[in-house]
Amino acid sequence: MGKLIDFIVTAFAFIAGTLLVLMTVSIGYAILSRAVGLPFPLWVVQFNEYALLWITFLGTAWVLGRNRHIAIDLMTRRLGPRTKAVFEFLHSVVGAGVCAVIFWFGIKTVLSLYQRGVTDVSAVDIPRYLVLLVIPLGFLLLAFQFVRKVFTGALSIRASAPIHGEAARGAGRTVK
Repeated sequence: MGKLIDFIVTAFAFIAGTLLVLMTVSIGYAILSRAVGLPFPLWVVQFNEYALLWITFLGTAWVLGRNRHIAIDLMTRRLGPRTKAVFEFLHSVVGAGVCAVIFWFGIKTVLSLYQRGVTDVSAVDIPRYLVLLVIPLGFLLLAFQFVRKVFTGALSIRASAPIHGEAARGAGRTVK
């Protein structure tokens, strides 16, 4: 199961990268077409709006899985190894829960849009559920990544020094 999730997460990240390249090309095309007097391609703005949404949700699980996300560690960097592992474990539990809830409501929203046949009317008419489908997909993969971190965090807590030993050492100092 882990290898399948890794494959899907990597494939989504590749698609996100491809969309970024296509965004760059489409913006360049729009600029060039205006510079040479051709009409502005109306689809470029709509495509780039949707691509930004898709890039965000296709790439987040990949970033989280590699711990390359932005983290505010102002407090946790001063903690000992076990206390830090506990905080990271709790963070992962909360993250998995939040992502699962957003996934659930995202799926409900997408299904509702599909059943009602809602269309995004713009330069190109497109069913709205296709635009928003990436949100629950992205949060499902994020939830899986957080669950994975819950299990690795639990192992990390078990392997660390006791919390009461950290308090005796003081924050940031190691005892040899």
